[in-house]
Amino acid sequence: MNERELFGPVSACESVLEAASLQRRVIGDDAKRAIAAFAMVLGGRTAPPGEYREDALCVLNCLGMAKLELDKSSCHTTPTVLVTAAILADAQKYVDDMTIPCTEWPTSDEVVSFIFGIASKYAFAGPWKRTMVGLHGQVVGVEEFDSV
Repeated sequence: MNERELFGPVSACESVLEAASLQRRVIGDDAKRAIAAFAMVLGGRTAPPGEYREDALCVLNCLGMAKLELDKSSCHTTPTVLVTAAILADAQKYVDDMTIPCTEWPTSDEVVSFIFGIASKYAFAGPWKRTMVGLHGQVVGVEEFDSV
């Protein structure tokens, strides 16, 4: 399955900030978890590619920053915090388990692929709903959507 089939409209987001913006208006815990998971993938992808241990650690650093942004934008709500914490912890464990000091470690691409595999567990096909906001920031309704 491709990203669109797994993650629906959030797969069109190109940055963690764009996904966090969508997360603020989406309705439903399954959708919030899917947004958090895909945004963590986006966060990992922001790290420069490389084959050295520092490159793998850079992916983890980018994940940490993505977690911070997503948790903050969701007001630290449970669906988001549990997903971002699980993905970050699993990725950290993966890098640690795959590292043999001074000789072997995962590449940044391998870490990002691992993150995508974890994130796929939180996939949500829909239907996707979000709040509609009026001119003065008040919620005026709910709409289904399939693109960002």
